[in-house]
Amino acid sequence: MEQVIAARGVALTHFAFIAFLVAGGPLGLRFARARPLHAAAIATAMAINLAGSDCPLTTVEKDLLRASGRPVYEGGFISHYLVEPVFPSGIDGRVNMVLLSAWIVPTAVAFAARSRRSRVARLR
Repeated sequence: MEQVIAARGVALTHFAFIAFLVAGGPLGLRFARARPLHAAAIATAMAINLAGSDCPLTTVEKDLLRASGRPVYEGGFISHYLVEPVFPSGIDGRVNMVLLSAWIVPTAVAFAARSRRSRVARLR
């Protein structure tokens, strides 16, 4: 039972990490201390994806589920929890673009706003 609770805790942590990837850029506009954490989260996510590796949080969650005797889902965390409930066929090119946009657009807008604020402040 403890492994199932731990697996759910890892899944919640994973959700929080993904939420921070999406919301970290806008949060950085208001809270400067969030900026380095968001940059580190982006670097971590990019390194894992560019390396083609499985996310360590997904691996830990699956190991805990397996140790508890529970069934282990196929594929990755995002596909299992976020995509397949909405798009049962999984991640295709269109869905992947939506996912990337949901992550990149808020961050890009926040970085552009921060850059604009810096330019305006220098002109004063």
